[in-house]
Amino acid sequence: MPMDKEQAGRVKRDAQRWHDYTTGNAYVVYYRNRTIDHGGRGHAYGKTPVDAVKRWYRGLEANDKHTRNCVRVVAIHDCIDHQECKAGKLLMGTQQNSFPH
Repeated sequence: MPMDKEQAGRVKRDAQRWHDYTTGNAYVVYYRNRTIDHGGRGHAYGKTPVDAVKRWYRGLEANDKHTRNCVRVVAIHDCIDHQECKAGKLLMGTQQNSFPH
């Protein structure tokens, strides 16, 4: 079933938003939940590590207050492998126990 004009426009806008969100250098962001001892890591993109963290906090929709309120970034590393989210050199923050090599 072909898409109508509105759906095609939405797909185009979403693709442009994703392209804008993933431009720049890739970084691995380690985060910690503010209320429970749970954390993880993810990708962030930006010109600088600070720019990448700001973009990560804003989220793809640019209004993700839930992430800002619930999670804090504890470390930023260079991303050396996008597929496996492998971290390189520590750029900002404190070294984490789950630092992958």
